[in-house]
Amino acid sequence: MTNTKGQQRETFSGYYDRPVYDALFRWIDIRKISVIRTAFADLEPDASLIDLGCGSGRILTRIARRGDTALAGDIDLRLLAAARGRGATPLGVDFDADLPIADGVLDGALIIDALEHTESPQQIIRELHRVLRPGGVLVIFTPPYDSHSWIAAEKVHNTITGRRSDHISPFTRESLTWAVSRDFTDFRIGKVNLGLSMYAVAVK
Repeated sequence: MTNTKGQQRETFSGYYDRPVYDALFRWIDIRKISVIRTAFADLEPDASLIDLGCGSGRILTRIARRGDTALAGDIDLRLLAAARGRGATPLGVDFDADLPIADGVLDGALIIDALEHTESPQQIIRELHRVLRPGGVLVIFTPPYDSHSWIAAEKVHNTITGRRSDHISPFTRESLTWAVSRDFTDFRIGKVNLGLSMYAVAVK
């Protein structure tokens, strides 16, 4: 991915290597996983799933059931290797291009704390809608920039980790609702983790 000046943005693999990341932020995944499992509860057995911007594949491989196909999509080769090591199938993707996936073949899609790092979030939502089957479920997580708790937490995050959040497309509840509603009519928006994590669950 490139930034608005056409320069290559920092990759995220080093972020996952830092012990401070695990110590301070992994607990946030507990509620995220709960939301995802509830959203995917009615998917048929042997479902096909993708986690776009998969990180290390930790969440994807925890929510994938026995028999499910778990695709880990990212541009960072180190993160794809980490996801493979956890049992996911790596898929190299360019966030600024169409997904290398046929129409209507996936049952579930995730994009967790990645949409806000992209220049064209609406295109990504449209692509995820395209690759989902009718009845397929999309779960988005993104920081809520209308939450005082997130604004404060972001400042702490930047201080402790020594890096900025690189959120070039930040969302509020209103803007996330608008973005999802352009491609999905059946969706809900919520927050967990004391207002630190905003999510959308949408059904095609």
